[in-house]
Amino acid sequence: MTLPQPTWSSLPQPTTTELTGAVWRPDAGVLVTSAQDELRREVQRFAAETRDVGVPPRGRPAPVELLLGDTGLRSPEAFTIDVSERVRIVGNTPAAVFRATRQLLHNLRAQGCVPCGTVRSEPAVAERGLHLDTARKFYPADWLAELIPALADIGINTLQWHFSENLGFRIASERHPEIVSPEHHTKAQVRELLALAADHLIDVVPSLDMPGHLRQALAAHPEWRLPAPAADTRHALDITRPEAVAFAHDLVDEYAELFAGCRHWNLGADEFVDFDRMTDYPVLARAARDRFGLEANGFDLLTAFANETAARLARHGFTARVWNDGMFRGEAVALDPAVQVTWWTNWNARMRPVTAALDGGHRVVNFMDAQLYYVLGEVNNYPYPTSERLWADDWHPGVFPRLPGGAPQTWRRPYPEQLIGTSFSVWSDVPDARTPAEVAEGIRRPLRGMAERAWNAGSRLSHEEFLRIDAAIG
Repeated sequence: MTLPQPTWSSLPQPTTTELTGAVWRPDAGVLVTSAQDELRREVQRFAAETRDVGVPPRGRPAPVELLLGDTGLRSPEAFTIDVSERVRIVGNTPAAVFRATRQLLHNLRAQGCVPCGTVRSEPAVAERGLHLDTARKFYPADWLAELIPALADIGINTLQWHFSENLGFRIASERHPEIVSPEHHTKAQVRELLALAADHLIDVVPSLDMPGHLRQALAAHPEWRLPAPAADTRHALDITRPEAVAFAHDLVDEYAELFAGCRHWNLGADEFVDFDRMTDYPVLARAARDRFGLEANGFDLLTAFANETAARLARHGFTARVWNDGMFRGEAVALDPAVQVTWWTNWNARMRPVTAALDGGHRVVNFMDAQLYYVLGEVNNYPYPTSERLWADDWHPGVFPRLPGGAPQTWRRPYPEQLIGTSFSVWSDVPDARTPAEVAEGIRRPLRGMAERAWNAGSRLSHEEFLRIDAAIG
């Protein structure tokens, strides 16, 4: 599809565009240069990519200059692009230059040229992510290797790798091989994928959910399950017993070594037990009162486990994250303010509002389930997300799940400083509901819609314009 010229055809769109009406058309190749060693990789990468989109390396090549410099914008990913007879890209960091070259590639793929003029761009939130549940469903390493460049292409800069769940444990373990699923990734494969992600300026967030969601791991160690005669606790770690906690922390230590160099770690702490029926787990209440006093309850014990695990992760160099549903509900133990909160739901009236995290000094990432959860099988009333709904509901990173009764939780730009990002999620609840190829195709458009609206805190594009660009960039 060819778009009317000189439309700037990229996702996400730049923050501002000033176009002259002319176009830059590198019919005889592209000469990519930079005087700065820090951009050597970007010079090599972009030169190869222009050949891949059909720009022939012959004749008198069109010049493209890459520079690190002060764009006048605050974000580390901010960039400017000036297009005339030559192209000049200035980025605050190498990551910013990389994002800018994606803009040129999109235009070249969409229409074979780039509109002349000046664009300036910086993201509304620092983190734009994809969470991928590879634990319930095994995704081959070559599929993941194709996914990573596709994410980087649209400005996604974070991949949360969820490798442990009730239905599977998908990364090899030397310390506890008995818990690993038959289909899994080797540590060598993981290291290759981590290197690929780093090369594409994507941060990987390991997601090892505990003390809930551990049925696969605890199937080999039933002695460390939480005792509760009136409830199913096959998935729940007995956090009242030091030896059970030591098992969980041994897993943390092993995979912290594998994921060394990553910055964040999601330890979970969600759906540990039925939070509406805490009296069904008297062992939690007894242990909480013994440790923290007569007013303490099971939520305090859960919060203490999260704090202790976060402290262990900090010693490994990670900033810990937790899901929100079980947090801020205790009486005696406060969640460490350094722990970040991935906010996914407020379906239950007893769950605290987002302001509980903000008031507690926590940084927050918006994982809004109603708009951004792609749940295989569409179970639990989660229809597959669509770009149409993102535009119809005017979703942006400041729109969090509504409270019971319908009260909104919404912030407009400028967002609170503690709102650091947003994420789309793939949850593999019914593993065979879709093949990996069908998942990739199913998430493509809504993920691109999220990427556009996350970068720009909404979008100047109509949904029809978004669809045209989505189709054109391929």
